Amino acid sequence: MRPGVRRGLIAPHAGWTYSGDCAGRGYRELAGSAPSDIDLVVVFGSHRGPTGPNTVFVQDAWDTPLGPLKTELALAVETRRALSFAEEPVELSGRPDNAVELQLPFIRYFWPQARLLMLGVEASASAIEIGREVGERVRAGGHQAVFVGSTDLTHYGDNYGWAPRGGGPEALRWVREVNDAGFIDAVLRDDPARAVQHALDHRSACCPGATVAAMEAARAYAGALTPELVDHYTSHDVRPSPSFVGYASLVL
Repeated sequence: MRPGVRRGLIAPHAGWTYSGDCAGRGYRELAGSAPSDIDLVVVFGSHRGPTGPNTVFVQDAWDTPLGPLKTELALAVETRRALSFAEEPVELSGRPDNAVELQLPFIRYFWPQARLLMLGVEASASAIEIGREVGERVRAGGHQAVFVGSTDLTHYGDNYGWAPRGGGPEALRWVREVNDAGFIDAVLRDDPARAVQHALDHRSACCPGATVAAMEAARAYAGALTPELVDHYTSHDVRPSPSFVGYASLVL
């Protein structure tokens, strides 16, 4: 990695066994290049379609194995009001999700003094504007912040009802070197519009709105981005199966 201050991370969320190493390497890289006095971590996540719903977590804290991760509640309430978002999870009871839970222990470990702002964002280009608005609000509030976008990449195989290249080694190569790579390349080129469109057209990321919102929030907060890839592999590399998922960590 080239030296410089980092303000963001795109990280996977499939669980410790499958994507924990990939996420951990990304958090270690971000923590080593971000300022030491981070007091706020903004996480964009949740599995949402192109029409949302867009949500803000407005409860006091999340439980983690390392203790509670407290919400920056005044900012969460104000963000919900200003953006006319729904509350998560109160207004979404019965909508279980696993798109941010993996992120929280990493945040609690690397920045134990920080508070959390967690948002669920739609899978559309509108997420770019959402990210920009959030980044500007965080900057105006005087926080030392970093921004995380939580997403896995291509979900391939019968388990996910999508196998356009059949099965076997060629399908795995295509996911790794073509489909995942197309989404990753859009992020590396700092092109959030292309990233979200690639995901919608090619099913190359499950939470593209979270990705582009984090990119744009980090840009609005800190200026130009220089995204870099930290790690990329698939669940097949961890536990071979005809159905598999891609994971990547990229610092911003």
